[in-house]
Amino acid sequence: MKNLSNVISSIILGIAIITGCFIIKGSQSSISPTINNEYSNKPLMTLKETAKYLNITESQVRKIITTEETMLKTQGAYTGVLFPIIKIGDEIFVSTSVLNDWIKESIQQRKEF
Repeated sequence: MKNLSNVISSIILGIAIITGCFIIKGSQSSISPTINNEYSNKPLMTLKETAKYLNITESQVRKIITTEETMLKTQGAYTGVLFPIIKIGDEIFVSTSVLNDWIKESIQQRKEF
C-alpha cells in the first residue's frame, strides 16, 4: 500500500511539473514585444522606425549615432558593436538584425548616452 501511494504521488508531482512548465512558457511568449514582429521581415529600418522599435525619440536615436561616431573619431577605435547604420544618399537606415546585437551588448556594458 505504501508503494502504491509513492507511485501515485510521483505521477501527480510529474503532472504538476509539466503543467507548470507549460504555464511558464505561455506567460513568457506574451511578454515578448510585439513590435519585433512588425519589423522582423525588414532588413533595414528608417530612423523613425528605429525610434519606434526602441521606444525612444528619433532625436535620441540620432544622439546615440552622433555619440558613437564622435567616440570613434576622437579615440581612433571603438570596441564592441557600433550602432548599425548604413547611409544611402542623405538617408540613414538601421540594420534590424544587428540592432538586436547592439541592444544586447549595450545592456551588458550598461552604456549611457
